[in-house]
Amino acid sequence: MNIKKLLLFRKGGQSLIEILIAIAIGFILIMGAVAVIGPAIKGSSQAKRAQTAIALGKELLENVRVFSEANWHNITNLSTSSANHYYLNTSSSPFVAVSGDENVAIATTTYVRYFYIDEVNRDSAGKIVSGGGIYDPSTKRITVAYKWPESATRTMTMYLTRSKNNIFLQTNWTGGGGQEGPVTTTNNRFGTSSKIDFTSSTGSIIIKFQ
Repeated sequence: MNIKKLLLFRKGGQSLIEILIAIAIGFILIMGAVAVIGPAIKGSSQAKRAQTAIALGKELLENVRVFSEANWHNITNLSTSSANHYYLNTSSSPFVAVSGDENVAIATTTYVRYFYIDEVNRDSAGKIVSGGGIYDPSTKRITVAYKWPESATRTMTMYLTRSKNNIFLQTNWTGGGGQEGPVTTTNNRFGTSSKIDFTSSTGSIIIKFQ
């Protein structure tokens, strides 16, 4: 082998080594970028899911408030404690409470949400207490729970109070006595009476319920 061929051989071998080194360095850089970008993309995806889940939770909480304001008995007729899960069917009007958990599919993620009701007690000063106190039938604690795959269950809570009273003026009692309570619809009956002519003097007796 002459000097010229030897130099070309050495140059070719050196170029091959440089290519291999460049490939190795490129591979290391790519793997490093993947190690950094991968968790960042996953974190961004999780953050978007968390934002969506929070929005779904707030939506359910607001719908429960509207549900209670439409008729307080919508809430009081449901069983209490965290063991009783409900969600609202908002495709009908008025809303309907349904037992169980609701699955909401958005894009490629399925979210789960539900609410449950707890009774509320107050102390002698009217403050809400976690133990003891006196049961307040006009206040309920609503907890909305929500989650998505690979996440723990998260919650948000609000208190609902029966703040609206219905006023009913009754002048017709011709249906007679024996009415059992509580009464959920109006009629012309009453519980008991004494020395009242309710048949020939219709309209003479006015009682206001509030």
